Amino acid sequence: MTARRPKRGGHIKDGGTSLVERMRAANPAGAALLDQHRAKADLAMALRAMRKTKQMSRTELRRAAEELDRPLTLSMIERLESPTATLPNLESLVRYAAACGAQVELLFLFKTADDRHTLKVSMS
Repeated sequence: MTARRPKRGGHIKDGGTSLVERMRAANPAGAALLDQHRAKADLAMALRAMRKTKQMSRTELRRAAEELDRPLTLSMIERLESPTATLPNLESLVRYAAACGAQVELLFLFKTADDRHTLKVSMS
């Protein structure tokens, strides 16, 4: 029998159950913690994906931030990319994005009694 290597994301099906589903079943407390921090996890993975798309290592990101006079330490970068760390402050997100050559946009969606509104704020 040959061992199968998981595709990126670990979604190999085995008897109709994905690896993620099996991991959730094996560790319900860990799954609950991940669910509780879903927004942070999504943000962390988006930051990491942006850095990887720019083909930057964490050290290169740190250097780029320093060159912009918006320093980030390696430990700050690791926390920003950690799916279980606390949500970062906005200034750290702006520094990270700037070092990747990007900017941060916040989009507020809200309803009033008579209409739906959008407010977008860009930060760099």
